[in-house]
Amino acid sequence: MQKDIRKNAKLVDRFLKKYFINQKYSNLIPVMKYGTLFGGKKIRSTIILNTAKIFNLNTSKVINICAAVECIHSYSLIHDDLPCMDNDKLRRGKPSTHVKFGESTAVLAGNSLLALAFEIITDKKYKVKPAIKVILLKKLAECAGHTGIAGGQFLDLGYEKRKTSASKIINMQKKKTGKLFEFCCLAPSIVSEKNDKIKREMSMIGEELGFLFQIADDLLDVKGNIKNVGKPVKKDKKKGKSTLVKLFGYRKTLKFAFRRKKMIIKKLKKYGSRSKKLIKITDFILDRSY
Repeated sequence: MQKDIRKNAKLVDRFLKKYFINQKYSNLIPVMKYGTLFGGKKIRSTIILNTAKIFNLNTSKVINICAAVECIHSYSLIHDDLPCMDNDKLRRGKPSTHVKFGESTAVLAGNSLLALAFEIITDKKYKVKPAIKVILLKKLAECAGHTGIAGGQFLDLGYEKRKTSASKIINMQKKKTGKLFEFCCLAPSIVSEKNDKIKREMSMIGEELGFLFQIADDLLDVKGNIKNVGKPVKKDKKKGKSTLVKLFGYRKTLKFAFRRKKMIIKKLKKYGSRSKKLIKITDFILDRSY
């Protein structure tokens, strides 16, 4: 699985490098490249590519979606790492963007990556129907904004050093992390023009995958090491973050995560052999050490 992830990451990096080359140059381009390229699992892209296999879509139909999602994800990381947010100095095994280039430059680079994501979807070289592009843009905006990543980060900061219920933590994490994963599974079904029932199911699977990813991240914060994870560990407790690990403890959270994983895999198995790689990535998400 790790071999596939690395292969897919290189594929998306090549696309983004080419896209940056074709952009009108500005001083923010090197900062944007620093935030998106040269590190990171790009696991969201692997999920998009593996979901595309379920619907028999070739790479050209989803590569723009992969690149757009990575831009959105990178923008969110750049902003999350800022001193006014989580104040993290290390990301993907290297200095955070604001440490390397300064806070104001990091904010502007993050904003530019957010805008670039929508530009990539609307690119005239991306050969899908204009009506489908409009739907993709709307769904991506919902995942990135106040109902998704930004709203989840707002709640995450607001819950620090507070006693928070499990339902509130789950809602927060499904917004902060789950929503973009939801788009990763939903987008291929939109491109392939599947019916609403399938789209709803893929949305649910994606959201659950994102939630599982966040739980795994929280578990890694307790038992992981900085070399593998590429960012500070044991920071959630120091910052008073509201997590299921804090609420339930490590072992109960791990058992909870295994039950969620089992549920996701059960839903994926109905798609037969076409879902084999997506099932493997589901296993990887919880078993990973980075």
